[in-house]
Amino acid sequence: MAILVRTTSHKDDKNRWGTQWQCFADGVSLYGRPFQLDVSAEPETAKCERFYVSPDWFSRNRLSHFGLQGHETFCFNPSNKVVGFNGLVCDWENDWYCNPPFDLKREFLTKAYSEARSGKSGMMLLPYEPLTSWWLDLVEGKATAVYTPDGRYNFLMPDGVTKKSGVNFGSVFVLFTPHKVKITQRIPFKRGCGEALMKVEEAA
Repeated sequence: MAILVRTTSHKDDKNRWGTQWQCFADGVSLYGRPFQLDVSAEPETAKCERFYVSPDWFSRNRLSHFGLQGHETFCFNPSNKVVGFNGLVCDWENDWYCNPPFDLKREFLTKAYSEARSGKSGMMLLPYEPLTSWWLDLVEGKATAVYTPDGRYNFLMPDGVTKKSGVNFGSVFVLFTPHKVKITQRIPFKRGCGEALMKVEEAA
């Protein structure tokens, strides 16, 4: 008998989950240098000082001010800056980071591969689903490497503060570089490899 695991998260919220800082620090450590542009973020969840925000976020918050839906509080980190809308149509820069909306994995993977072929490297945080069609079509033989952690990462709710616990899937970092590959490497690592980096930033 098949056992079905159903998600308890609202679909829209799942598309807007943010990367935890500990997870992001691991990504920076694995990548080897700081990320310069978060290509899919909201002011509450952006992990780089410069980021692209989705048109949905802009529309949602604009409409809330007119009373057309429940007001959603948000706050800007004053050191962060929106530098574009919709990462699927804006050009990316070298050293990009992407935690894509859950329902737009294919679209952002296609964009990531295109940007990599034009010379721009970066890294994505993705569900580890190596037997799915989107993974086989857009990760295998296209991404340079997949970094597999020793356990699951949790996420942040859209407010950028509340931790989302009980995530029922594992996540991996997927590296895209301009190099043409035939086989996408698997590289295991231990979570927490970026802790030293976080301590340095906190001390600064």
